Amino acid sequence: MKKFLECCAGIDVGKREVTVTILTGSHDEEPKAETRTFQTTVPALIELRSWLVEKGCSNAVLESTGSYWQPVWNVLSDKIAIIVANPEHVKARRGEKTDPADSRRLAERLRVGDVRGSFIPSAHIQQLRDLTRRRKRLLGAACSERNRIQKMLERSNVKIGSVASDVFGVSGQLILKALLENPEMTPEQMAELARGRLRAKLPQLTEALQQHRMDEHARWMIQHSVAQLLFLEQQLVELEERIHIMLKPFQKQYELLQTIPGVAASTAAVIIAETGGDMAQFPSAAHLASWVGVSPGNNMSAGKAMPAHIKRGNRWLIPALVQACWAAVRKRGSIFKKRFYRLQQHRGRKRALIAAARSLLTVIYNVLSEMCPYSEPTPEILLQHDKDKKIRHHFRKLRELGVDVMQFVPGILASNNKAPRPPRVGALGFHAR
Repeated sequence: MKKFLECCAGIDVGKREVTVTILTGSHDEEPKAETRTFQTTVPALIELRSWLVEKGCSNAVLESTGSYWQPVWNVLSDKIAIIVANPEHVKARRGEKTDPADSRRLAERLRVGDVRGSFIPSAHIQQLRDLTRRRKRLLGAACSERNRIQKMLERSNVKIGSVASDVFGVSGQLILKALLENPEMTPEQMAELARGRLRAKLPQLTEALQQHRMDEHARWMIQHSVAQLLFLEQQLVELEERIHIMLKPFQKQYELLQTIPGVAASTAAVIIAETGGDMAQFPSAAHLASWVGVSPGNNMSAGKAMPAHIKRGNRWLIPALVQACWAAVRKRGSIFKKRFYRLQQHRGRKRALIAAARSLLTVIYNVLSEMCPYSEPTPEILLQHDKDKKIRHHFRKLRELGVDVMQFVPGILASNNKAPRPPRVGALGFHAR
């Protein structure tokens, strides 16, 4: 039985104002509704909190609309039990959406217990999330600046990107610095700046630098991008230091996560920031996979299962899991590698990767729940059902080749002793699939 509330409130959140409806009444009568609108300033929200307390309303629900719900949460959460609902679960029908109607609909669903609350982490975890998400943004901005530099080099007929695998490696940076600061250097002199294995490509590197068209404008544009890149790298160093400070209360979880194949230090920080580092809020690994968004949705009608894609989940954690999974499937003897290549044969590369990511998330759940390091499991022993399935498959193939297997192993496949079906022939004479 779902909990019935005799007094509850629904809050429709906007940028400038919120609309609140309070429903009061027992389960056997029509509830009495009272609707008011408040501004989203702190004094107005304090007035809203006082009004809810005066009416005896201790439960409220609001939609997680962008970041507009957070100011309301900050003021009301110390006195009111607030449920933050996913808009996809409580959205209105088309043509019936107004602010008063939305607030009443939210209150009606909360009244009968038909609202699922979202996971709201602690203030410390929210601050850690801000840091890890900003690091992701800055890494993307740095990658964009590198692409702009390479684009300007291509426009200037500087083809070192066709010879060097990394333009921003040690050799690439030395050559780029020479192009910017010493334009009088010859291509041969610039090529001599190469280090390591790139020195084996000195003739190709010299040819890539000959007769380039880099002018003063191109140099200024590249120097501007280099300055921006240096600034972003400095900010990333400061962010890393701040993230390590914020991770001190979760040092044990941080170290345990790095025992899992493919999970690096940066990925472990993202996992703790997005999940909270505590698996108590997730009843099982399947619930965590559904919340993250690496489990397929249900799409079944009339007893027939339709194709279903993964659901929209945590857009910050899924890329980190996929990146970690790519590293895990490359480890020799890893269970993730076996699962990936087994599913890739008949499900494709992308689906196999998501399936391996879900397996990785299950391992993460178990490690954080049991608070013990990861240990590679022993090779799985096939169940009897799987053994029988493989036996039937191979004997069927032998029969299709004309081999009388029953004279060698009498009675082993008595339950599946069927003659092979002759191939179908289409209207044009081809064998149909």
